[in-house]
Amino acid sequence: MSKKYGVGLIGAGWVAGEYVKVFRDHPLTWVVGIYNKTPGKASRLMQQHGVDGKEYASLDELLKDDRIQIVVHCAHADSRAEYCAKAALTGRHVVVEKPLGTSRKEVDHLVEAVTKAGVKTVTSVVLRWNPQFQTIRALLDDGKLGRLLYAEADYWHPIIKAYPGYPYYVKKISGGSSFTVAGIHAADILRWLAGEVEEVAAFSAGPIANPDFEYPPLTVAALRFANGAIGKLSSMIEGETPYIFNTQIFGTEMSIRNNAVHSSKWYPGALGYWKFPTIEPDSGEVSHHPFKTEIEHFMECIENNVESHASVHDTYKTMALCFAIDESAAKGGQPVKVKY
Repeated sequence: MSKKYGVGLIGAGWVAGEYVKVFRDHPLTWVVGIYNKTPGKASRLMQQHGVDGKEYASLDELLKDDRIQIVVHCAHADSRAEYCAKAALTGRHVVVEKPLGTSRKEVDHLVEAVTKAGVKTVTSVVLRWNPQFQTIRALLDDGKLGRLLYAEADYWHPIIKAYPGYPYYVKKISGGSSFTVAGIHAADILRWLAGEVEEVAAFSAGPIANPDFEYPPLTVAALRFANGAIGKLSSMIEGETPYIFNTQIFGTEMSIRNNAVHSSKWYPGALGYWKFPTIEPDSGEVSHHPFKTEIEHFMECIENNVESHASVHDTYKTMALCFAIDESAAKGGQPVKVKY
């Protein structure tokens, strides 16, 4: 095999197929094999995508294969921090799905391992590579917004029984909370675009219609940003609505509402918002997500020895925000400082 980096995957579920395709097709990588708890599932997934790889019987067997330089964790969150820490400590670069874990202790363990190992990491907070948000990031980098006044993001996507991971998503041990299992997308994109949050005050509700949830599936949080601006985050994974992802950022010189912008300064004579045509975050289907762009970015980080803007170190801050929201909600809305 002439390609430079061998890739081993943990998990052979819904999202794993997207990683298999991306690493199969990248000019620097090849898929060595997959470990999955269900025998035969990994082999079927590789065959489906034309990959002649090895099915491992255990994580230890995968980690003993010296052909592997990159480990991808796309199994459920209850093993994520532990397995990724083990992979990092063997010197492998790590691609990790979100959340990093469902408790602060797990996430701390992973960050400590990655720091000690000195390997490169990327977390699949995939909306950072969505064209709508890359356009917004460019506007902000150009200084178009002025001073931030208010920012909000909402993740509204009911988890239904038809989803392959449903039994895991609704459990406390593998889902965690509305924000760790799903709303983390909203928390991460707001951090990336609007900056760090210092304090939150949150409320949760439910389950109201679906008793399978072992935690409240509805959460809303008021935010105070480091620069004094205020905002809101919400996560709703119970209810009847198609996938909706709202992002609104208001500044002194420009306001942005999803893929629409308004600015009298930069667009003289503007009477309202104008939309920029782009690919929007309008689906929870994993094939809609920009894994290809994410992995291209990550391979550049490895080759150039630089950290990803979505490394485990950065996602730790997103997790800290989610944990603060959960802590405040558990205390009935009592304000909580974000513990970075």
